Formats: sequence, C-alpha cells, structure tokens
Amino acid sequence: MRTRLSLSLTVVALAALPGCAGDVAPQEAAVAVQTDTQPSEQDKAWMRTIHQGNLAEVQAGRLAQGKGTTKRIKSIGEMLVKDHTRLDVKVTQAATQLGVELPTSPSAHQRAEVARLRSSTGQDFDQDFLSGMVKAHTEALAATKVEVSHGSSQTVKALAKTAQQSLQEHLGVLRQAQGG
Repeated sequence: MRTRLSLSLTVVALAALPGCAGDVAPQEAAVAVQTDTQPSEQDKAWMRTIHQGNLAEVQAGRLAQGKGTTKRIKSIGEMLVKDHTRLDVKVTQAATQLGVELPTSPSAHQRAEVARLRSSTGQDFDQDFLSGMVKAHTEALAATKVEVSHGSSQTVKALAKTAQQSLQEHLGVLRQAQGG
C-alpha cells in the first residue's frame, strides 16, 4: 500500500511539473527569462546611483525654475525636471520588476549640493547651478557608460542606453550655457 501511494504521488508530481515529459525547450526559455530577472551587483548599483541622481536633479531643476536669473537657466531647470522625472519613472518600474530596492532620497553629498544651491542667489546661483549640474551629469554619464558596457541585465542595460542619450544631451546644453 505504501509503495503504491508513493508511486502515485511521484506520478502526480511529475505530471504537474512542466517540461518533465522530455521537452527541454520550455526549461531553457524559463532560464533565459529568469536570468534577466536577476540583475548583477553592477546593475543594482547603477540603478541606485541613477535614481539618487534623478531625485537630486529634479530638486535642482525646480530650484533653477524658481531662482534662475535668465530664461535659459529656468528653461534648463524645466528640462531637467521633466526628463529626470520621466527617466526615474522608468528606473523605479524596472527596479520593482527586478526586485531592486532603491534609496528614498539623494545621497548626503547630493543633499548638501541642493542645500548649497538653496542658499545661493542671483548670478551666483546660475553659475553654481550650471557647474554643479555639469559635474553631476559628467559623473552620471561615466557610470552609465560602465553599465552599458558591463551590465548583465538586458532590461537595465536598455534603460542605461536611454539614460546615456539623455545625459549626453543635458551635458551639451549645460556646457553651452556655461560658455555663453
């Protein structure tokens, strides 16, 4: 009786498992899908870094919209708020999908930079804003290029490629504003 029950449970268990009838392809497909749901430490670190950068740049952009002394600075602030908010929505969606926990605020250094901008006024604000944003975008772009080259999750790498294009555009606009 015990052998018959064990044999019956084994048959039921094997019948319930997909791919147990000798069909290997579904298991390979499942492994391929599962691989992308397991981001590497590189992928996770980039997602955290870019998320914090997005949060800080949205704050700085809002400050520029309100405190900038020229239409150009205010316009750059608006661009940063719009683009980094849009990018951060994608980053947080991907993080949720991939099970990556993101920080809830910018880094301590980023918070200090935003506080410094809050206390700056007039043309000093404009110059501080531009130099801070050039530095932040240069660092974010470098980290993003590393992710594109060395990341393992196709989802995160695709997101990094999108971010790279936007960061390069922003850096060009910021540098042009600094020079003229």
